[in-house]
Amino acid sequence: EGLAREAGADELAREASLVAERLREGRFYVACVGQFKRGKSTLVNALVGEAVLPAGVVPVTSVVTVVRWGERRAARVRFGHRAWEDCDPGALETYVSEEHNPGNEKDVTGVEVFVPSPLLAGGLCLVDTPGIASVSVAGTAATRAFVPHVDAALVVLGADPPISGAELDLVEALAGTVGEMVFVLNKADRLPEAERAEAVRFTARVLGERLGRPIGPILQVSAAERLAGHGPPRDWAALVGRLEVLARDAGADLVRAAEIRETRALAARLLAELDQQQAALTRPLVESEAEVKRRRRTAAAAERALEELGPRMTAVEDRLVRTLAAARDAFLPAAVAEARRDLQARLADVFRTGGPLRTRAVEAATEVARQVLERWRREQGPQVERLYREAMQRFVALLGEIDQGLPGSPGSTEALPSEAALTARSQLHYTEMLRIAPVSAAARLWDRLRPPAARRRAVERAAVAYLERLLEVNSARVANDFRERVARSRRELEAGVRRPLRDAVTSAERALAEARRARAAGAAAVRARLERIATLRTRVEALARRGT
Repeated sequence: EGLAREAGADELAREASLVAERLREGRFYVACVGQFKRGKSTLVNALVGEAVLPAGVVPVTSVVTVVRWGERRAARVRFGHRAWEDCDPGALETYVSEEHNPGNEKDVTGVEVFVPSPLLAGGLCLVDTPGIASVSVAGTAATRAFVPHVDAALVVLGADPPISGAELDLVEALAGTVGEMVFVLNKADRLPEAERAEAVRFTARVLGERLGRPIGPILQVSAAERLAGHGPPRDWAALVGRLEVLARDAGADLVRAAEIRETRALAARLLAELDQQQAALTRPLVESEAEVKRRRRTAAAAERALEELGPRMTAVEDRLVRTLAAARDAFLPAAVAEARRDLQARLADVFRTGGPLRTRAVEAATEVARQVLERWRREQGPQVERLYREAMQRFVALLGEIDQGLPGSPGSTEALPSEAALTARSQLHYTEMLRIAPVSAAARLWDRLRPPAARRRAVERAAVAYLERLLEVNSARVANDFRERVARSRRELEAGVRRPLRDAVTSAERALAEARRARAAGAAAVRARLERIATLRTRVEALARRGT
């Protein structure tokens, strides 16, 4: 904090102050993350034993909210860069809800709630985050921006759908920096046991494939039931136990890891700031003034390009929907005919070798469908890429016209895209629709009563019908996955353009102002400032290396 203030980077100093405060107090953040309407706020309430956060039927949370230990229930809020202000803990909805603060139009930059909960007494802080993929773009952005500050994650999932592409993206981002992740399937009271078990199996497989490792148990709970004091406990004791062990055995390590991570990030930003200040002092003021103007033009031109991109991308998505619908209509008849022939050949082996006929027939149908669908997906991929590139050509051309003379800073145009490409990864996961698979107890009973030939015909009919249903449903999922990739790529591009350019403008303006002040005081003041920058750089570099 002190180094940032000496450098004149007041915003960075404020961030460093907040980090230092929580590290001194031994606090670590366990963030509840997931798609909107997973019941994250209710889960936090249930864990601390009282309804401290607003929750409702519609998406509620729009601001990241930290719930921490306090001797009595209290709350505070921060607007912009102002100091903390005490607020009524019963009026949090005014600040954190999408209804009362849509898109965070009140510029709430921090909300903290203090609760005398034993779970939080050891420094563990529960962080309620806005649901990703919600109607609030600002809320999703706030959650993603908070990811670098997360020490451990409580990933709150559901069963309908079990896990979304946006949730997979977020879990993967968290896995890069967070070692401790606890996975919870909330609202377990709303689904039959069989459906929950299917959702858990599917989610565990998908997460394991994405992360490249087993994820451990997915704990099934109902936060609403727990908060109301009724219903079976399910895995609630296991969840609380995991968090208690985390606080007791890993809390100190998490705080230390947070210190190293946060220090490195702050140091890198401060070094870039010092570079900018040094450049402004050693070159003619007219060049620094031109640099500021250049960066402003860059940001304005990029913003205009993004505005132009909006209707263009909407048109691309509409065209993509039509193109994929036509391709799917052409694909299905031929695919069904081909898949039926392949399935019948496989069923001949099933009937010849015996065993649980219906189960093996379902497995064969699933494998055949997956092979046919994967081939079609690979065929459609280049066409989707081409449509996206065509739509993005004008945008990239506009960025190419932006002055490229911003080397060596976090906001350099080197960070801008030089070509149009789908950056978002595929989130496609085929549904196997086990609930409609022809392996019910009634079907197996009838099989035992039928003659062998009739049993084989019945199994074959059911397997073929299941195969056709798999192709119909999952071909639609392929099309939807392509459309979602286009939309996510667009959002990633916008975020990747706006922030670095905005930071570049602010940094250049600040460096220019400091250079003007120093030069107005004379050559000795300039030399003194350059020496001070060199000293600060040495100290910042030493700080960044500490603990590595």
